[in-house]
Amino acid sequence: MKKTFLLTLPLLTVLSACSTLSEKECHTSDWRQLGIQDGRSGLPDRRLDDYAKSCKEYGIRPDTNLYLAGRTVGLKQYCTPSNAFRTGLNGETYQGVCPPDIDMIFHINNTAALSVYKTHQRIKGLDSRLDHLEHELSEKDKSEKDRLRLRKEMRDLDRERDHLKADLRFEEHELENRMEEERYRTTQR
Repeated sequence: MKKTFLLTLPLLTVLSACSTLSEKECHTSDWRQLGIQDGRSGLPDRRLDDYAKSCKEYGIRPDTNLYLAGRTVGLKQYCTPSNAFRTGLNGETYQGVCPPDIDMIFHINNTAALSVYKTHQRIKGLDSRLDHLEHELSEKDKSEKDRLRLRKEMRDLDRERDHLKADLRFEEHELENRMEEERYRTTQR
């Protein structure tokens, strides 16, 4: 997979449903469908406890069997090697929800992709700080002492950014190798 693809992979929206449910939602929820959604999102089964707490005040108990059956269906869609890469590149940390036969490989692949994401974020943070310092340096009322301090900080940040970019190249290379291994493993099944 080309680096450019890794760099331009669109960030997908993470399911942002609140774990608390309204009274109406407690009464009308399709517990199986809710389980499917949570499974597809890789949410742990303790989410059901949150729903139970929310609905308890309305005298409603979630249908645990329907929810867990739906979550199992959703996890089958979530727990794929390619999704491990996608979630990591989107900044999502794996929560240990996959079955034992894929758990370790999902964790390893997600961690490799998440490392790339985090390094990108750190570089973006440094770029933002450098922009701020550049703007500060361009202000006319700065003393020479302040200008020297700003230039030193900018040099230090530039060095740090260069190191991070080298780390990123290595991490992307490692990630590409993992992705290639997964593609090969998939074609051998």
